[in-house]
Amino acid sequence: MSKIILCSAKVAETPFTFLNTKVEIYTYEELCFYIYNNTMLISKSALSEKLFNWIRTELGMEELADKLMGMLNKTAYAQDFLIEILSAGEYYTLEEIKTYAEAWTKYRKLDKIQRSKLKADGYLAYRRYIKAATFYDDILDEIEDESRDPVFVGNIYHNRAVAASNNLDLEDAKKFFLKAYELNENPESLKGYFYIVALTSDTSTLKTEIRYQGLPDDYLDEIMHEIGDSKDDVREMTIFAMLQRAAYNKMNKDMTDYDKRMDIILSEIKDDFREQAI
Repeated sequence: MSKIILCSAKVAETPFTFLNTKVEIYTYEELCFYIYNNTMLISKSALSEKLFNWIRTELGMEELADKLMGMLNKTAYAQDFLIEILSAGEYYTLEEIKTYAEAWTKYRKLDKIQRSKLKADGYLAYRRYIKAATFYDDILDEIEDESRDPVFVGNIYHNRAVAASNNLDLEDAKKFFLKAYELNENPESLKGYFYIVALTSDTSTLKTEIRYQGLPDDYLDEIMHEIGDSKDDVREMTIFAMLQRAAYNKMNKDMTDYDKRMDIILSEIKDDFREQAI
């Protein structure tokens, strides 16, 4: 979902931070947008007096804060708190709130594995790679002996590989991408595998791997051309995207740019690790 956030309410002097994603909220509208799009990442424990007092003191929404505080003494679900917040203003229409409530109902009917995957995917989207990897590992441990849709399991392995790549766990990433492709037969999983092979092996090994997968020799040129045409490094790029460009540099024997890019990646990894460890 995409929405332009027009702030009509008070802007907080001190933001509220959702600790699991490190997202900072300054307005009621931002709070609503975060809630609407991150249901699976908001536990009841996050809906605490700290948040409700912030709504009271920073947003000046005393009536809403009183209602939420009163609900703490009742056996209310997280959904009840969230819908109360969404209904307190006019950022979302009644129809949109109804759609949200229906989505919550569907979410609660999912089994444990499906809910865990949605949470892991949410953390991955917020670049909380360590937490995402932990969730994916727990899921894979649980479904090891279960009969599950291979595409579903393959997609879990693919996302686990993306998390590993962004944590620079390249051997794990290579293993998970290949396992993902075996299950979901998604060309993107195989492409991810080849990117990591390109980074960790020589050209001869990469060509051998491509032939082993039954692909033509010019497949290497295709994926390298695709990277070459992509945009340059920008702040919003993930580490995995930068790794793909590093692979391009290495395959084209541009070791100066390769070294520079890897230095940037290592710096990003250190910064991300410090932030995620908090």
